[in-house]
Amino acid sequence: MHFLTPLVLGWFFLERTVKKRLFVLAAVSACLGFTGCAARYADAPAPTRFANEEQQKLQAARHWQLIADHFAGQLVSSLDGKLNGRAVHIPQPGGEQAFVEGFRELLTTSLVAQGVPVTLDPNGALVADVRYNIYGFQAERAAGTRFYGEATLLTAGLWAIGGVLSAPGASAKGVNVGSKLLVAVAGLEGFDWLHSEGLGGARYASGPVPQSEILLTVSVADGKRIVSRHSSIYYTADEDAALYWSRQRGGQPLQVLGDCGQGGIKCVR
Repeated sequence: MHFLTPLVLGWFFLERTVKKRLFVLAAVSACLGFTGCAARYADAPAPTRFANEEQQKLQAARHWQLIADHFAGQLVSSLDGKLNGRAVHIPQPGGEQAFVEGFRELLTTSLVAQGVPVTLDPNGALVADVRYNIYGFQAERAAGTRFYGEATLLTAGLWAIGGVLSAPGASAKGVNVGSKLLVAVAGLEGFDWLHSEGLGGARYASGPVPQSEILLTVSVADGKRIVSRHSSIYYTADEDAALYWSRQRGGQPLQVLGDCGQGGIKCVR
């Protein structure tokens, strides 16, 4: 303990100004080294993340039907008592993206199935307007969206999942939410079950976060007054861009080159 005595005495006899500077230096070092510091004053707000959420990804025409059923259910609920014996008209302008044309048809079918009168005549009817916008975002914009663990091949047919933390859906027997796990599973099928069922991995779409998102809105208007409106946002598979981005072409006259029956002379019809 005697070797500490000179240090203690030296600190005691240091001038107050020097002590203050050393204290500030130590505080700044701790701030930068351990927790990171934010200035009390700034010229602009610091950007922060939103809380992590989930968003559905459209990957099949069956998904189009499901969201059409969802929209129809919302409209049926909000139109209760507002039809007054009238029908709903859904315009079919044509020449739209394949998804939009398909959605209009499926929405019509779903409304009819749920008891809403739908008419082809807009006169005297409430008009359901479908608005559609698609947006492209930068690639690899959501690295680290989720991380529940890594699959490691320990040996032939033996896998391990490590570093699992509070995985949503991890309620299966033997899986403790919030605890770190190192689970060895014999065989690839066992690993698939644990990832899909035990850790809830099957609920997430495969592949990276899509660059494409769509905003879909259906408004029902009585004249110039909107009486019902519902909007939703979905991911779309980037490899299916043609279904969502490209408008369908209308009919084009075809020119047929053939024999006009005049001694083999070629002509255009």
